[in-house]
Amino acid sequence: MAVALSWLPLEQRTVHLAEAGSTNSEAMQRVGDGVPSGTWVIADRQTAGRGRSGRVWESPAGNFYASLVLRDVFPLEKAAQLALVSGVALHAAVTAAAGGVLGAGLELKWPNDILLGRSKVGGILVESSVGRRDQGALAVIGAGLNLAHHPELAEKPATDLSAHGAAIAPLNFLPLLDRSMQEWISNWASGRGFAAVRDAWLARSLPLGAGLTVHSGQGAVKGVFAGLDPDGALLLTVPSGALQTVTFGDVALSV
Repeated sequence: MAVALSWLPLEQRTVHLAEAGSTNSEAMQRVGDGVPSGTWVIADRQTAGRGRSGRVWESPAGNFYASLVLRDVFPLEKAAQLALVSGVALHAAVTAAAGGVLGAGLELKWPNDILLGRSKVGGILVESSVGRRDQGALAVIGAGLNLAHHPELAEKPATDLSAHGAAIAPLNFLPLLDRSMQEWISNWASGRGFAAVRDAWLARSLPLGAGLTVHSGQGAVKGVFAGLDPDGALLLTVPSGALQTVTFGDVALSV
């Protein structure tokens, strides 16, 4: 099912900035300028980094902030799957960068977080737009990873790789992530290969039965992690025993 990508060598499709408001915003601007698929925008620091739901993403120098331009013909409704595709790729790149020192503590949390010892170490922000009818959807995939620093957040514990004995510079991490993203975007095949991506994501995720709280516009819902549906939505077993499908919301670990 994998589809070969025709991307240029990495050094020819990397835009390195000393500072950016956010790499996603910079990459979106370059989408309009017609840069090729596979273009990376990487910044040493961000002044207006953001996560899901417009949250501020603290962005000091030393951590990894980069966004990938993906020009592909895929239905817009498949764009949400790219958070899971990218999660698998980011997990694989971190594992390669750490060289085995992290053990089994690296886990994915739906829809876009990567945890280390149940503390957030990175995240993904996918933003998509519709191009011409023959282009389908265009996407920018932002990845943030705490390499050397992490914020102190009482409500959401965070950590960084250096605190666990894995030191790597942002520009050295980029080739690892690029290689992994190419592999998993190829496997995804514009959604046709999502079943394999889903299996790979579940193999790297929090264990089934982990307690979760989902915050959405309808309030908070507590339950336990029951997997993913065939399209990648979160399955949550609520206290009544019913299985609930979650397609949107902020997900936090709960006891």
